[in-house]
Amino acid sequence: MSDSPSTRVPAYSARDVTPFTEMWPPLERAWHLSCEGQVEAAMALAQQVHDEARAAEDQKLRSSAASHLGWYCFMLGYYEEGILHVLSARDFYRAIGDLPRESWTRAIHAWLLIEIGAPNEALDEAMLALELAEATAEQRALCFALNVVGVVFWMQGQLDRALQFAERSVTLARLIGDRVELGRWLINLAGIEAEFWYQAQTNADAQAGPRSQFQAERGAAYSGMGDAHLLRAVTLADEARQLAHEAGDSWANRLALCNLAEYHLGFGQRERAAEVLAQWDSLRGGDGIRSRIYYLFALGKLQLAEGSLDEAIRTLLECATMAGEAGDLEIGVPCCRYLADAFAAAGQFAEALHWHREFHARHVRKSTDTSLVRSRVAAIQYETRQLQARIETERTRADGLEQINRVLVQEAALLMHASMEDVLTGLPNRRGLERALLEVATGATGNYAFAMMDIDHFKRVNDTFSHALGDEVLRQVAMLLRAATRDTDRLFRYGGEEFVLLMGATDILLAAKICRRIRQAVRSWNWAQIHPNLRITLSIGVAIAGEAIAPVDVMALADERLYQAKNAGRDRIVMDGRGKIQHVAVTSPLIH
Repeated sequence: MSDSPSTRVPAYSARDVTPFTEMWPPLERAWHLSCEGQVEAAMALAQQVHDEARAAEDQKLRSSAASHLGWYCFMLGYYEEGILHVLSARDFYRAIGDLPRESWTRAIHAWLLIEIGAPNEALDEAMLALELAEATAEQRALCFALNVVGVVFWMQGQLDRALQFAERSVTLARLIGDRVELGRWLINLAGIEAEFWYQAQTNADAQAGPRSQFQAERGAAYSGMGDAHLLRAVTLADEARQLAHEAGDSWANRLALCNLAEYHLGFGQRERAAEVLAQWDSLRGGDGIRSRIYYLFALGKLQLAEGSLDEAIRTLLECATMAGEAGDLEIGVPCCRYLADAFAAAGQFAEALHWHREFHARHVRKSTDTSLVRSRVAAIQYETRQLQARIETERTRADGLEQINRVLVQEAALLMHASMEDVLTGLPNRRGLERALLEVATGATGNYAFAMMDIDHFKRVNDTFSHALGDEVLRQVAMLLRAATRDTDRLFRYGGEEFVLLMGATDILLAAKICRRIRQAVRSWNWAQIHPNLRITLSIGVAIAGEAIAPVDVMALADERLYQAKNAGRDRIVMDGRGKIQHVAVTSPLIH
């Protein structure tokens, strides 16, 4: 059984850490974990505190945990979910008049807004966070708000103003003396300095005439315009790397290494860039999928600059594939452009044309996704304003905050449910799966089995028919999975075309029976109802409790077997690690 928030002992000694004054021990431990680059572990712990506080109707602790979750969501790239968390915390702190924490949550909200492409809303929120911070004596709140305002101006292209605020933030961070915060804000200051240099090169390129991005990278020795900015970027990023190393902050260390490699490439220092990137593998922790994508992108550009076309193509292909699977368009879009240029330089013009088209397709998707996210966030903000109006009404009727707390807890439950549901299929999403893994780890589930399921050749469906039809396929598969599983089984959409089934009170024979039923249900459904030339099958990997110690390792084993099923020809089930592959004699083609 897990400890409750009141009894769990923190693994680190107490010290003055953000956010601001004394922190609840489990959240302090989560904060330390995030400062050491173990962001996923920090998020899982904060989520557990949040759920326990909600059950206990402890609104103050719930809001504190929500603030943490908003920040960890930012670090991991879960921007919409982060907004859900910080909005509830922000309004609670505003209601009780806690200005430092209201400033902190507004600053996080601003950073999340800039990430989803809402610069005007982000600037309004960031400036309000700064005003609140300046009205208090809390230096950490002020330091963080200054940094976020600088980032917002940076993303808006207002580099002079961005530099002004980022400099103030770094100066204050030096006075505070926290290595983690100073290292992270130095990374941003270095990025702004580098942006001055990039703009100078862009202007120089425009005057010199058109050339590909790949040609620009291989040319590396630019005109020298803005080199002072780039030199300072190198100095600042190197200091940030050293601080992150001393503090054990692998999350920031990896960011600094990738940035440093790019800056060295700007000076044409390919050997130095390679030395910097070589340090990546020596770091422990903080290597999530988004971090890995960033590293592959930096490595691919280095290989391009070195003229190693075959290696660069392999690296960038891995990066583009991983970015596509993760839905990361921030790196995925430019990665496709680099791939197109690399294939063209290698004389593989058909592949170059393919990736040029993919670049434009992902660019359009990025614009569309940003608009959709902003629309959803606008709806969330509207609902939050409506909630605030109801809270104010309740305030006038209640003797104190007790009634307000009940309203907030009820609304928080609705928002939390929405944050853990996949909009397209209605199934719990990856965050819901993370909660389920925590429950299994506590022993609440007993004997269990995991099935990792993937739609075969799903990319062909999108490419041949349309993404809209692909979405319809995903919805229908989700319906078939629900119908073919037991009420006690738990389904999740893991991402893309991949689903996870958690089966409780299950042995290997029962798990095999359920998975055969699922596979047959998908295979035999009349897909002509969606399109006459469509046929859908599933590949499934299965693992049961006892084959590994931790639930996450059992799921990883099921994932390995899923890939075995794929490699063995798809439309089959692989289980029990002894080569037993279940499938039909003849595998029908996906598309006729």
